[in-house]
Amino acid sequence: MKNKKGFIFVETIIVACVLTASLLVLYSSYSSIIRNEKTRLKYDDPAYLYRTFYLEKFFRAFDLESAKKNLNKDSIAVLSNLGCNSIIFNNEEDNLSFCEGIKEELHLNYLYLTYNDLSELQTCTSRKGVCETLDQVKDSMADYLKTIGGKGKEGYRIIAEYAETKDGKNCEYNDENCVYYYATLSLGEI
Repeated sequence: MKNKKGFIFVETIIVACVLTASLLVLYSSYSSIIRNEKTRLKYDDPAYLYRTFYLEKFFRAFDLESAKKNLNKDSIAVLSNLGCNSIIFNNEEDNLSFCEGIKEELHLNYLYLTYNDLSELQTCTSRKGVCETLDQVKDSMADYLKTIGGKGKEGYRIIAEYAETKDGKNCEYNDENCVYYYATLSLGEI
């Protein structure tokens, strides 16, 4: 009877190589799924949608016509930053200070008013034409804007950017420990 120990050893090495290759493919797929999920959790989280709804109710109490005038009718995707400025609040100090307090309490970085239909941004590959809008914001906000559709919808929407540390505290803009969250609400006609 012949000794077949060498053949069993080669079979074991081949099986180990096949299993290793399979596990590497599974790991790379799994890690990309986890990375995408972590990014998705920063978009339209219910807690931030509720905050955005609260902001929308607050800003609807005032005249948004001045903010609407800053939007360019020729370009669907031009954003107008709704800050706590005296134009919206008619120079009333109480409202200005209340607005600043809301921004601080809700960890609001930016609040934008734009058109409801942002579907043209989904196909942006270069930063020309309508896509120049993406140069106005940081990359994480640009990625979020590309996920918003609204094709054929009339009216306006607000888009909020929140910045917090991982433990839920307010952080300064461009702090390396900041995590940015985004939420949007359709306003219809205002």
